[in-house]
Amino acid sequence: MKIGLFFSRSNGQTDRVVNVEHLAKHFSQNYYTFVVDDFFTTSGLTAMLAEIDKNSFDAVVLAGDSPLNYLTNKSAEFVINQIEARGINTNKIGFANIKEQVALAHPSFPQRATEKAIVLVEVAIEKVKTARPLKTRDIAPHPAVAIIGATPGAMLTAQRLLERNFKVFIIDKTGCYRNFSNKENQDKITSVITFVEMHPRTKFFFNTQISDIYGYAGRFTLDITSGDQKVSLTVGSIVVANTTDREFANDIRPLVHIDVNEEGLFKPVNPDTLQVFTNEKGIFLLPDDENQKLSNIVSLSDSVAFAVTSFLERKEICYKIVVSEINEELCSGCGTCVKTCLFKASSIDSIRKVSVIDEQRCKGCGNCVTSCPTGARDLLTFPQKYLTKAIELLSNFDTDSPKILAFLCEGCGYSALDLAGITAVEYDINIMPLGIRCGGNIDTQLILDAYKQGFKGVVICKCPDSDCRNIVGNTDLDRRANLFRDILRSRGIDADTLQIIEGIREGQNNCINSVTALYDEIKSNGGGN
Repeated sequence: MKIGLFFSRSNGQTDRVVNVEHLAKHFSQNYYTFVVDDFFTTSGLTAMLAEIDKNSFDAVVLAGDSPLNYLTNKSAEFVINQIEARGINTNKIGFANIKEQVALAHPSFPQRATEKAIVLVEVAIEKVKTARPLKTRDIAPHPAVAIIGATPGAMLTAQRLLERNFKVFIIDKTGCYRNFSNKENQDKITSVITFVEMHPRTKFFFNTQISDIYGYAGRFTLDITSGDQKVSLTVGSIVVANTTDREFANDIRPLVHIDVNEEGLFKPVNPDTLQVFTNEKGIFLLPDDENQKLSNIVSLSDSVAFAVTSFLERKEICYKIVVSEINEELCSGCGTCVKTCLFKASSIDSIRKVSVIDEQRCKGCGNCVTSCPTGARDLLTFPQKYLTKAIELLSNFDTDSPKILAFLCEGCGYSALDLAGITAVEYDINIMPLGIRCGGNIDTQLILDAYKQGFKGVVICKCPDSDCRNIVGNTDLDRRANLFRDILRSRGIDADTLQIIEGIREGQNNCINSVTALYDEIKSNGGGN
Protein backbone atom coordinates (compact mmCIF):
# COMPACT_ATOMS: atom_id res chain seq x y z
CA MET A 1 0.00 0.00 0.00
CA LYS A 2 1.38 3.38 -1.02
CA ILE A 3 0.69 5.89 1.75
CA GLY A 4 1.30 9.62 1.59
CA LEU A 5 2.09 11.29 4.92
CA PHE A 6 1.39 15.01 5.00
CA PHE A 7 2.54 17.10 7.94
CA SER A 8 1.19 20.53 8.86
CA ARG A 9 3.00 23.17 10.86
CA SER A 10 -0.49 24.49 11.64
CA ASN A 11 0.60 28.03 10.92
CA GLY A 12 3.34 27.77 13.54
CA GLN A 13 1.20 26.33 16.34
CA THR A 14 2.50 22.78 15.96
CA ASP A 15 6.13 23.27 15.00
CA ARG A 16 6.60 25.67 17.89
CA VAL A 17 6.73 22.49 20.02
CA VAL A 18 6.87 19.45 17.74
CA ASN A 19 9.82 19.16 15.37
CA VAL A 20 7.72 18.64 12.25
CA GLU A 21 10.73 18.36 9.93
CA HIS A 22 12.21 15.63 12.14
CA LEU A 23 8.82 13.92 12.20
CA ALA A 24 8.64 13.83 8.40
CA LYS A 25 12.24 12.64 8.11
CA HIS A 26 11.57 9.83 10.60
CA PHE A 27 8.95 8.30 8.29
CA SER A 28 10.57 9.19 4.96
CA GLN A 29 12.35 5.86 4.48
CA ASN A 30 9.09 3.90 4.39
CA TYR A 31 6.54 6.48 3.26
CA TYR A 32 6.23 9.49 1.02
CA THR A 33 6.33 12.55 3.30
CA PHE A 34 5.58 16.20 2.64
CA VAL A 35 5.37 19.25 4.94
CA VAL A 36 3.11 22.30 4.47
CA ASP A 37 2.50 25.37 6.59
CA ASP A 38 -1.22 24.75 7.00
CA PHE A 39 -3.70 22.34 5.38
CA PHE A 40 -6.48 24.94 5.53
CA THR A 41 -4.76 27.73 3.62
CA THR A 42 -4.97 28.00 -0.15
CA SER A 43 -1.21 27.63 -0.55
CA GLY A 44 -0.97 24.69 1.83
CA LEU A 45 -3.88 22.78 0.33
CA THR A 46 -2.78 23.51 -3.23
CA ALA A 47 0.73 22.21 -2.50
CA MET A 48 -0.62 19.04 -0.86
CA LEU A 49 -3.07 18.30 -3.66
CA ALA A 50 -0.33 18.78 -6.24
CA GLU A 51 1.69 16.06 -4.51
CA ILE A 52 -1.33 13.75 -4.40
CA ASP A 53 -1.90 14.38 -8.11
CA LYS A 54 1.69 13.39 -8.88
CA ASN A 55 1.52 10.14 -6.91
CA SER A 56 -0.88 7.22 -6.97
CA PHE A 57 -1.52 6.96 -3.25
CA ASP A 58 -3.75 4.25 -1.85
CA ALA A 59 -4.11 6.17 1.40
CA VAL A 60 -3.28 9.54 2.92
CA VAL A 61 -2.50 10.53 6.53
CA LEU A 62 -2.92 14.15 7.61
CA ALA A 63 -0.72 14.86 10.62
CA GLY A 64 -1.63 18.21 12.10
CA ASP A 65 -5.00 19.50 13.28
CA SER A 66 -7.62 17.52 15.14
CA PRO A 67 -9.90 15.48 12.85
CA LEU A 68 -12.82 17.30 14.47
CA ASN A 69 -11.65 20.53 12.84
CA TYR A 70 -12.57 19.10 9.44
CA LEU A 71 -16.16 18.63 10.64
CA THR A 72 -16.83 21.60 12.89
CA ASN A 73 -15.13 24.48 11.08
CA LYS A 74 -17.00 26.16 8.24
CA SER A 75 -15.94 24.79 4.81
CA ALA A 76 -13.08 22.78 6.39
CA GLU A 77 -14.60 19.59 4.96
CA PHE A 78 -13.53 20.99 1.60
CA VAL A 79 -10.01 19.69 2.35
CA ILE A 80 -11.28 16.11 2.65
CA ASN A 81 -13.56 16.47 -0.37
CA GLN A 82 -10.62 17.52 -2.50
CA ILE A 83 -8.60 14.50 -1.43
CA GLU A 84 -11.54 12.18 -2.09
CA ALA A 85 -11.97 13.75 -5.54
CA ARG A 86 -8.50 12.43 -6.34
CA GLY A 87 -9.57 8.84 -5.81
CA ILE A 88 -8.69 8.36 -2.13
CA ASN A 89 -11.46 6.52 -0.29
CA THR A 90 -12.74 8.35 2.77
CA ASN A 91 -11.81 5.38 4.99
CA LYS A 92 -8.26 5.60 3.69
CA ILE A 93 -7.79 9.16 4.93
CA GLY A 94 -6.23 9.06 8.39
CA PHE A 95 -5.57 11.75 10.99
CA ALA A 96 -2.81 12.19 13.54
CA ASN A 97 -3.73 14.93 15.99
CA ILE A 98 -0.33 16.44 16.70
CA LYS A 99 -1.60 19.97 17.30
CA GLU A 100 -4.35 19.90 19.94
CA GLN A 101 -3.34 16.63 21.64
CA VAL A 102 0.45 16.99 21.47
CA ALA A 103 1.86 20.45 20.69
CA LEU A 104 -0.76 22.48 22.58
CA ALA A 105 -0.93 19.92 25.39
CA HIS A 106 2.81 19.53 26.06
CA PRO A 107 4.55 22.84 25.26
CA SER A 108 7.11 22.38 28.05
CA PHE A 109 8.54 19.13 26.66
CA PRO A 110 9.28 19.58 22.93
CA GLN A 111 11.54 16.53 22.55
CA ARG A 112 9.10 14.20 24.30
CA ALA A 113 6.22 15.79 22.39
CA THR A 114 7.92 14.96 19.10
CA GLU A 115 8.38 11.35 20.27
CA LYS A 116 4.69 11.15 21.19
CA ALA A 117 3.73 12.62 17.82
CA ILE A 118 5.65 9.81 16.12
CA VAL A 119 3.51 7.25 17.97
CA LEU A 120 0.26 9.00 17.02
CA VAL A 121 1.31 9.05 13.36
CA GLU A 122 2.04 5.30 13.59
CA VAL A 123 -1.48 4.76 14.93
CA ALA A 124 -2.97 6.79 12.04
CA ILE A 125 -0.95 4.75 9.54
CA GLU A 126 -2.24 1.55 11.09
CA LYS A 127 -5.81 2.72 10.72
CA VAL A 128 -5.58 3.42 6.98
CA LYS A 129 -3.79 0.10 6.52
CA THR A 130 -6.46 -1.86 8.41
CA ALA A 131 -9.74 -0.15 7.56
CA ARG A 132 -11.48 -1.40 4.46
CA PRO A 133 -12.69 1.14 1.87
CA LEU A 134 -16.18 2.46 2.45
CA LYS A 135 -18.73 1.89 -0.26
CA THR A 136 -20.69 4.86 -1.53
CA ARG A 137 -24.05 5.33 -3.17
CA ASP A 138 -24.95 8.20 -5.46
CA ILE A 139 -28.40 9.54 -4.64
CA ALA A 140 -30.44 11.78 -6.92
CA PRO A 141 -31.90 14.22 -4.36
CA HIS A 142 -35.68 14.32 -4.06
CA PRO A 143 -37.10 17.85 -4.50
CA ALA A 144 -39.15 17.93 -1.30
CA VAL A 145 -38.43 19.07 2.24
CA ALA A 146 -39.99 18.05 5.55
CA ILE A 147 -40.10 20.81 8.16
CA ILE A 148 -40.76 19.36 11.61
CA GLY A 149 -42.30 21.98 13.87
CA ALA A 150 -44.72 24.63 12.56
CA THR A 151 -42.95 27.61 14.11
CA PRO A 152 -42.89 31.16 12.69
CA GLY A 153 -39.34 30.49 11.53
CA ALA A 154 -40.55 27.35 9.79
CA MET A 155 -43.06 29.39 7.80
CA LEU A 156 -40.31 31.82 6.76
CA THR A 157 -38.10 28.91 5.68
CA ALA A 158 -40.98 27.27 3.81
CA GLN A 159 -41.58 30.49 1.87
CA ARG A 160 -37.98 30.53 0.63
CA LEU A 161 -38.08 26.85 -0.32
CA LEU A 162 -41.33 27.22 -2.20
CA GLU A 163 -39.83 30.12 -4.15
CA ARG A 164 -37.09 27.67 -5.22
CA ASN A 165 -39.74 25.22 -6.49
CA PHE A 166 -39.42 22.64 -3.72
CA LYS A 167 -42.38 20.81 -2.28
CA VAL A 168 -42.72 21.46 1.46
CA PHE A 169 -44.33 19.27 4.12
CA ILE A 170 -44.90 21.07 7.44
CA ILE A 171 -45.37 18.59 10.26
CA ASP A 172 -46.42 19.37 13.82
CA LYS A 173 -47.74 17.37 16.75
CA THR A 174 -50.21 20.16 17.60
CA GLY A 175 -53.32 21.23 15.74
CA CYS A 176 -51.97 24.34 13.98
CA TYR A 177 -48.89 26.39 13.28
CA ARG A 178 -47.59 28.62 16.04
CA ASN A 179 -47.83 32.41 15.85
CA PHE A 180 -45.40 34.91 17.30
CA SER A 181 -46.47 35.95 20.79
CA ASN A 182 -45.42 39.46 19.72
CA LYS A 183 -48.34 40.74 17.64
CA GLU A 184 -46.18 43.29 15.83
CA ASN A 185 -43.83 40.55 14.62
CA GLN A 186 -46.79 38.37 13.65
CA ASP A 187 -48.30 41.19 11.59
CA LYS A 188 -45.01 41.61 9.76
CA ILE A 189 -45.05 38.00 8.50
CA THR A 190 -48.77 37.74 7.71
CA SER A 191 -48.09 37.89 4.00
CA VAL A 192 -45.52 35.10 4.37
CA ILE A 193 -48.05 32.85 6.08
CA THR A 194 -50.65 33.55 3.40
CA PHE A 195 -48.11 32.73 0.70
CA VAL A 196 -47.21 29.41 2.37
CA GLU A 197 -50.81 28.45 3.19
CA MET A 198 -52.06 29.05 -0.34
CA HIS A 199 -49.10 27.64 -2.24
CA PRO A 200 -49.97 24.45 -4.20
CA ARG A 201 -46.69 22.77 -3.19
CA THR A 202 -47.32 23.15 0.56
CA LYS A 203 -48.92 20.38 2.60
CA PHE A 204 -49.62 20.61 6.33
CA PHE A 205 -49.74 17.60 8.64
CA PHE A 206 -51.08 18.64 12.05
CA ASN A 207 -51.80 16.43 15.06
CA THR A 208 -49.13 14.22 13.58
CA GLN A 209 -46.78 11.68 15.12
CA ILE A 210 -43.56 10.63 13.38
CA SER A 211 -43.07 6.90 13.85
CA ASP A 212 -40.00 6.34 11.67
CA ILE A 213 -37.33 8.10 9.60
CA TYR A 214 -34.87 6.21 7.44
CA GLY A 215 -33.11 6.41 4.10
CA TYR A 216 -30.19 8.23 2.56
CA ALA A 217 -29.12 11.86 2.65
CA GLY A 218 -31.07 13.26 -0.28
CA ARG A 219 -33.83 10.65 -0.10
CA PHE A 220 -35.36 10.14 3.34
CA THR A 221 -38.63 8.37 4.15
CA LEU A 222 -40.80 9.60 7.01
CA ASP A 223 -43.58 7.36 8.29
CA ILE A 224 -46.18 9.52 9.99
CA THR A 225 -49.59 9.12 11.54
CA SER A 226 -51.96 12.05 11.13
CA GLY A 227 -55.26 11.34 12.81
CA ASP A 228 -56.39 7.97 11.48
CA GLN A 229 -54.23 8.32 8.38
CA LYS A 230 -50.83 6.67 8.03
CA VAL A 231 -48.61 8.26 5.39
CA SER A 232 -45.08 7.73 4.08
CA LEU A 233 -43.37 10.87 2.81
CA THR A 234 -40.27 10.94 0.63
CA VAL A 235 -38.10 14.01 1.03
CA GLY A 236 -34.59 15.06 0.11
CA SER A 237 -33.94 16.98 3.31
CA ILE A 238 -35.33 17.47 6.82
CA VAL A 239 -35.46 20.68 8.85
CA VAL A 240 -36.06 20.35 12.58
CA ALA A 241 -37.68 23.62 13.67
CA ASN A 242 -39.00 22.51 17.05
CA THR A 243 -35.79 22.99 19.05
CA THR A 244 -37.11 24.04 22.49
CA ASP A 245 -39.18 20.97 23.39
CA ARG A 246 -37.05 18.55 25.44
CA GLU A 247 -39.65 15.77 25.34
CA PHE A 248 -39.94 16.06 21.57
CA ALA A 249 -36.14 15.97 21.19
CA ASN A 250 -35.91 12.85 23.33
CA ASP A 251 -38.62 11.10 21.30
CA ILE A 252 -37.19 11.91 17.88
CA ARG A 253 -33.45 11.53 18.59
CA PRO A 254 -33.26 7.87 17.53
CA LEU A 255 -34.80 8.89 14.21
CA VAL A 256 -32.76 11.98 13.31
CA HIS A 257 -29.49 11.12 15.11
CA ILE A 258 -28.79 14.73 16.15
CA ASP A 259 -26.60 15.59 19.14
CA VAL A 260 -28.21 17.20 22.18
CA ASN A 261 -26.79 19.58 24.77
CA GLU A 262 -26.82 19.24 28.57
CA GLU A 263 -30.42 20.43 28.62
CA GLY A 264 -31.45 17.63 26.28
CA LEU A 265 -32.11 20.00 23.37
CA PHE A 266 -30.74 19.60 19.84
CA LYS A 267 -27.46 21.36 19.17
CA PRO A 268 -25.72 22.31 15.91
CA VAL A 269 -22.25 21.30 14.75
CA ASN A 270 -20.87 24.73 15.58
CA PRO A 271 -22.97 27.48 17.23
CA ASP A 272 -20.81 30.22 15.72
CA THR A 273 -20.31 29.31 12.06
CA LEU A 274 -22.48 26.23 11.44
CA GLN A 275 -25.53 27.11 13.49
CA VAL A 276 -28.07 25.32 11.28
CA PHE A 277 -25.98 22.24 10.43
CA THR A 278 -25.98 18.86 12.20
CA ASN A 279 -23.67 15.86 11.97
CA GLU A 280 -26.31 14.15 9.83
CA LYS A 281 -25.95 15.20 6.22
CA GLY A 282 -29.23 16.51 4.82
CA ILE A 283 -30.77 17.21 8.25
CA PHE A 284 -30.72 20.80 9.46
CA LEU A 285 -31.73 22.75 12.56
CA LEU A 286 -33.79 25.94 12.68
CA PRO A 287 -33.30 27.49 16.15
CA ASP A 288 -36.63 28.43 17.70
CA ASP A 289 -36.05 31.52 19.81
CA GLU A 290 -38.68 34.25 19.82
CA ASN A 291 -36.51 36.43 22.07
CA GLN A 292 -34.29 37.28 19.12
CA LYS A 293 -34.96 40.25 16.90
CA LEU A 294 -37.24 39.48 13.98
CA SER A 295 -34.38 40.33 11.62
CA ASN A 296 -32.25 37.59 13.23
CA ILE A 297 -35.07 35.07 12.97
CA VAL A 298 -35.52 35.90 9.30
CA SER A 299 -31.77 35.60 8.73
CA LEU A 300 -31.62 32.16 10.36
CA SER A 301 -34.64 31.02 8.35
CA ASP A 302 -32.95 32.20 5.16
CA SER A 303 -29.74 30.43 6.23
CA VAL A 304 -31.57 27.13 6.64
CA ALA A 305 -33.34 27.55 3.32
CA PHE A 306 -30.05 28.31 1.60
CA ALA A 307 -28.36 25.30 3.24
CA VAL A 308 -31.20 23.02 2.10
CA THR A 309 -31.28 24.33 -1.47
CA SER A 310 -27.49 24.15 -1.77
CA PHE A 311 -27.72 20.54 -0.68
CA LEU A 312 -30.66 19.49 -2.85
CA GLU A 313 -29.80 21.37 -6.04
CA ARG A 314 -26.84 19.07 -6.69
CA LYS A 315 -27.18 16.55 -9.47
CA GLU A 316 -26.17 13.71 -7.16
CA ILE A 317 -25.31 13.33 -3.48
CA CYS A 318 -22.62 10.84 -2.50
CA TYR A 319 -23.82 8.81 0.48
CA LYS A 320 -21.08 7.04 2.46
CA ILE A 321 -22.17 3.68 3.80
CA VAL A 322 -20.64 3.41 7.28
CA VAL A 323 -22.47 0.27 8.39
CA SER A 324 -21.00 -2.45 10.56
CA GLU A 325 -20.16 -5.58 8.62
CA ILE A 326 -21.10 -9.21 9.27
CA ASN A 327 -19.02 -12.34 8.98
CA GLU A 328 -21.80 -14.77 8.08
CA GLU A 329 -19.59 -17.77 8.85
CA LEU A 330 -19.52 -16.68 12.50
CA CYS A 331 -23.10 -15.41 12.75
CA SER A 332 -25.37 -17.76 14.71
CA GLY A 333 -28.54 -15.79 14.01
CA CYS A 334 -29.14 -15.35 17.74
CA GLY A 335 -30.70 -11.92 17.29
CA THR A 336 -28.69 -10.11 19.99
CA CYS A 337 -27.83 -7.40 17.47
CA VAL A 338 -31.53 -6.89 16.75
CA LYS A 339 -32.25 -6.30 20.44
CA THR A 340 -29.36 -3.87 20.94
CA CYS A 341 -29.86 -1.70 17.83
CA LEU A 342 -31.86 1.43 18.64
CA PHE A 343 -31.95 2.38 14.96
CA LYS A 344 -33.80 -0.73 13.73
CA ALA A 345 -30.91 -1.52 11.37
CA SER A 346 -30.47 -5.20 12.24
CA SER A 347 -32.74 -8.10 11.42
CA ILE A 348 -32.49 -11.86 10.94
CA ASP A 349 -32.87 -13.33 7.47
CA SER A 350 -35.64 -15.89 7.90
CA ILE A 351 -34.20 -18.21 5.25
CA ARG A 352 -30.45 -18.03 5.83
CA LYS A 353 -30.80 -17.54 9.61
CA VAL A 354 -28.10 -14.89 9.72
CA SER A 355 -28.10 -11.24 10.65
CA VAL A 356 -28.52 -8.64 7.92
CA ILE A 357 -28.04 -4.87 8.02
CA ASP A 358 -30.27 -2.19 6.56
CA GLU A 359 -27.79 0.37 5.26
CA GLN A 360 -30.52 3.02 5.22
CA ARG A 361 -30.79 2.81 9.00
CA CYS A 362 -27.37 1.80 10.33
CA LYS A 363 -25.38 4.63 11.96
CA GLY A 364 -22.20 2.61 12.40
CA CYS A 365 -22.19 3.16 16.17
CA GLY A 366 -20.64 -0.23 16.99
CA ASN A 367 -23.04 -1.26 19.75
CA CYS A 368 -23.87 -4.44 17.87
CA VAL A 369 -20.15 -5.23 17.53
CA THR A 370 -19.58 -5.43 21.27
CA SER A 371 -22.88 -7.20 21.94
CA CYS A 372 -22.33 -9.98 19.38
CA PRO A 373 -21.49 -13.18 21.33
CA THR A 374 -19.71 -14.84 18.39
CA GLY A 375 -17.61 -11.90 17.19
CA ALA A 376 -19.40 -11.86 13.83
CA ARG A 377 -19.68 -8.07 13.74
CA ASP A 378 -17.09 -5.39 13.07
CA LEU A 379 -17.06 -1.68 12.28
CA LEU A 380 -15.77 -0.53 8.92
CA THR A 381 -14.57 2.77 10.37
CA PHE A 382 -12.99 1.45 13.58
CA PRO A 383 -12.27 -2.28 13.09
CA GLN A 384 -11.32 -4.30 16.18
CA LYS A 385 -8.03 -5.34 14.57
CA TYR A 386 -7.04 -1.69 14.31
CA LEU A 387 -8.03 -0.86 17.89
CA THR A 388 -6.02 -3.80 19.21
CA LYS A 389 -2.95 -2.78 17.22
CA ALA A 390 -3.38 0.88 18.18
CA ILE A 391 -3.26 -0.04 21.88
CA GLU A 392 -0.03 -1.94 21.26
CA LEU A 393 1.53 1.00 19.38
CA LEU A 394 0.53 3.51 22.06
CA SER A 395 2.01 1.26 24.74
CA ASN A 396 5.37 1.45 22.95
CA PHE A 397 5.80 5.11 23.92
CA ASP A 398 9.13 4.92 25.74
CA THR A 399 8.91 6.15 29.32
CA ASP A 400 9.86 5.16 32.86
CA SER A 401 6.63 6.67 34.19
CA PRO A 402 3.22 4.95 34.26
CA LYS A 403 1.08 5.31 31.16
CA ILE A 404 -2.68 5.79 31.02
CA LEU A 405 -4.78 4.94 27.97
CA ALA A 406 -7.63 7.37 27.30
CA PHE A 407 -10.38 6.01 25.03
CA LEU A 408 -12.13 9.06 23.55
CA CYS A 409 -15.58 8.78 21.98
CA GLU A 410 -16.38 10.88 18.89
CA GLY A 411 -19.26 12.62 20.59
CA CYS A 412 -17.69 14.20 23.70
CA GLY A 413 -14.45 12.53 24.74
CA TYR A 414 -12.30 13.57 21.81
CA SER A 415 -13.47 17.16 21.90
CA ALA A 416 -12.83 17.28 25.67
CA LEU A 417 -9.16 16.36 25.24
CA ASP A 418 -8.88 18.78 22.32
CA LEU A 419 -10.31 21.50 24.54
CA ALA A 420 -7.62 20.89 27.15
CA GLY A 421 -4.93 21.69 24.59
CA ILE A 422 -6.81 24.64 23.13
CA THR A 423 -7.27 26.19 26.60
CA ALA A 424 -3.60 25.61 27.51
CA VAL A 425 -4.25 22.92 30.12
CA GLU A 426 -0.95 21.06 30.17
CA TYR A 427 -1.22 17.44 31.27
CA ASP A 428 1.29 14.62 31.60
CA ILE A 429 2.73 13.40 28.35
CA ASN A 430 2.21 9.76 29.38
CA ILE A 431 -1.54 10.06 28.95
CA MET A 432 -2.06 8.41 25.56
CA PRO A 433 -5.21 9.18 23.50
CA LEU A 434 -7.14 6.74 21.31
CA GLY A 435 -10.21 7.94 19.43
CA ILE A 436 -13.13 5.52 19.15
CA ARG A 437 -16.51 5.67 17.43
CA CYS A 438 -18.62 5.49 20.60
CA GLY A 439 -18.43 4.23 24.17
CA GLY A 440 -20.67 1.42 22.99
CA ASN A 441 -17.82 0.32 20.72
CA ILE A 442 -15.53 -0.57 23.66
CA ASP A 443 -15.21 -4.30 24.08
CA THR A 444 -13.95 -5.48 27.46
CA GLN A 445 -11.17 -7.35 25.62
CA LEU A 446 -9.74 -3.98 24.57
CA ILE A 447 -9.61 -2.90 28.21
CA LEU A 448 -7.81 -6.10 29.13
CA ASP A 449 -5.43 -5.65 26.20
CA ALA A 450 -4.49 -2.22 27.54
CA TYR A 451 -3.45 -3.65 30.90
CA LYS A 452 -1.62 -6.52 29.22
CA GLN A 453 0.33 -4.00 27.14
CA GLY A 454 1.52 -2.27 30.29
CA PHE A 455 -0.91 0.59 30.80
CA LYS A 456 -1.41 1.25 34.50
CA GLY A 457 -4.78 2.88 34.07
CA VAL A 458 -7.61 3.07 31.54
CA VAL A 459 -10.03 5.97 31.21
CA ILE A 460 -13.02 5.79 28.90
CA CYS A 461 -14.24 9.29 28.16
CA LYS A 462 -17.85 9.13 26.98
CA CYS A 463 -20.87 11.34 26.41
CA PRO A 464 -22.88 12.41 29.47
CA ASP A 465 -25.91 10.31 30.30
CA SER A 466 -28.85 11.12 27.98
CA ASP A 467 -26.52 13.04 25.62
CA CYS A 468 -25.05 10.13 23.64
CA ARG A 469 -25.70 10.60 19.93
CA ASN A 470 -26.08 6.81 19.72
CA ILE A 471 -28.73 6.90 22.46
CA VAL A 472 -27.57 3.94 24.61
CA GLY A 473 -23.89 3.65 23.72
CA ASN A 474 -22.74 5.19 26.99
CA THR A 475 -25.18 3.34 29.26
CA ASP A 476 -24.36 -0.01 27.65
CA LEU A 477 -20.69 0.79 28.19
CA ASP A 478 -21.32 1.47 31.89
CA ARG A 479 -23.06 -1.86 32.38
CA ARG A 480 -20.47 -3.86 30.48
CA ALA A 481 -17.34 -2.23 31.92
CA ASN A 482 -18.56 -2.19 35.51
CA LEU A 483 -19.31 -5.92 35.36
CA PHE A 484 -15.77 -6.35 34.03
CA ARG A 485 -14.23 -4.95 37.23
CA ASP A 486 -14.51 -8.37 38.90
CA ILE A 487 -12.41 -9.84 36.10
CA LEU A 488 -9.74 -7.21 36.68
CA ARG A 489 -9.66 -7.97 40.41
CA SER A 490 -9.29 -11.69 39.71
CA ARG A 491 -6.17 -10.87 37.70
CA GLY A 492 -4.63 -8.73 40.39
CA ILE A 493 -5.47 -5.42 38.71
CA ASP A 494 -6.79 -2.54 40.78
CA ALA A 495 -10.33 -2.10 39.44
CA ASP A 496 -10.28 1.57 40.45
CA THR A 497 -7.68 2.23 37.75
CA LEU A 498 -10.49 1.71 35.23
CA GLN A 499 -12.58 4.84 35.11
CA ILE A 500 -15.61 5.72 32.99
CA ILE A 501 -16.18 9.45 32.90
CA GLU A 502 -18.23 12.06 31.07
CA GLY A 503 -16.39 14.35 28.66
CA ILE A 504 -17.74 17.80 29.43
CA ARG A 505 -20.53 18.50 31.89
CA GLU A 506 -21.78 21.92 33.00
CA GLY A 507 -18.73 23.60 31.52
CA GLN A 508 -16.28 21.37 33.39
CA ASN A 509 -13.75 19.30 31.45
CA ASN A 510 -14.34 16.09 33.38
CA CYS A 511 -12.20 14.15 30.95
CA ILE A 512 -8.89 15.92 31.55
CA ASN A 513 -9.62 16.50 35.24
CA SER A 514 -10.31 12.82 35.89
CA VAL A 515 -7.53 11.39 33.77
CA THR A 516 -5.00 13.75 35.41
CA ALA A 517 -6.24 12.86 38.89
CA LEU A 518 -5.97 9.14 38.10
CA TYR A 519 -2.47 9.59 36.73
CA ASP A 520 -1.33 11.48 39.83
CA GLU A 521 -2.83 8.83 42.11
CA ILE A 522 -1.19 5.96 40.24
CA LYS A 523 2.16 7.73 40.23
CA SER A 524 1.97 8.54 43.96
CA ASN A 525 1.21 4.87 44.64
CA GLY A 526 4.43 3.75 43.00
CA GLY A 527 3.41 3.62 39.37
CA GLY A 528 0.59 1.14 39.77
CA ASN A 529 2.90 -1.78 40.51
